[in-house]
Order: sequence, then C-alpha cells, then structure tokens
Amino acid sequence: MDILFERKSVRKYTGEDVKQEDLNYILRSAMSAPTARNTRCYSFIVVKSKETHRKIAEAHKTAQMILQAPLAILVVGDQNIAYGGYLSQDCAAATQNILLAATAKGYGSVWCGIYSNEERSKAVEKLFNLPENIKAFSIVVIGKSAGDPPPKNGWQPEKIKYEAWK
Repeated sequence: MDILFERKSVRKYTGEDVKQEDLNYILRSAMSAPTARNTRCYSFIVVKSKETHRKIAEAHKTAQMILQAPLAILVVGDQNIAYGGYLSQDCAAATQNILLAATAKGYGSVWCGIYSNEERSKAVEKLFNLPENIKAFSIVVIGKSAGDPPPKNGWQPEKIKYEAWK
C-alpha cells in the first residue's frame, strides 16, 4: 500500500504516450471503485485530442497542464442511476482510484475538479455534449512526469480525534 504515500499531483509532463494496456488498467481500477448501493453511476471519457485538450484548458483555467499531457480522463456521473445524493462520492472514489492506478503504472497525474463549480460544469458539459442527466465531476490529467517532485508528507497527528471532537 505504499502507493498511497507515493501519489502526488503532477503538473508537468513529457508528452510521452500512455500505453493502452496501462490505460486499460487505470480504467479498470476506476470501475472497481465503490458506489452507493453498487449503482456504478460513473462513466469515463478518455481524451487524447490536442484540440480537445486546448478547449478544456479554455473552459477550466486551472487545468493548463493538460496542454503538455498525452491524455486526460473525464469522470462523469449519471444522476438518473446514482443512489440518493451520492453521485459526487461515487465519482470521487473512481477519481481517486484513477490517481492511484496511474501512480502504480509509473505515471504522474492531477485531479482537476469540476463538480459543484457551476460555470466550469456547464462549460465542460457543453464541450462534451453531455445529456442533462450526466454530470461532469473531474478531469484527471495523466502522463509521464517531467521531473520528480517528492510526494508530500500528509501526516498530521493533530488532526486525529478519538471517540469525540474533544
């Protein structure tokens, strides 16, 4: 499980392609994420087109790193089949699995949020011609890291409480 500590957000890429078998592994990992009542409400759009990358960068100002990367995965959720209000949790679990699987296969990645940002959501949903019930959740940019930034140490024992807040 050391992969949990190795994962880091990568924003600079070499442009080297992601192997198809690695992409399949990453997508299979995403589809192994848990969902409320096993609805599996998530779907994925793999984006390799540089023209589409440019359009994403225009719609999502903090996703400029996509311009260097060979691919991105748009994670979407179907409101018609998501259980209760759990679409965002289900898609978040799939997004996290994508990040961890990319790391396991030697790629860098970064989670670019969409969900709950109304302007960004509308722009991305229009760009991908999503039906009304399909909601854009995140874009995960993936590629070989140009450099080797160290993983962040997230350990903060002061954030841990036992039994109650105090």
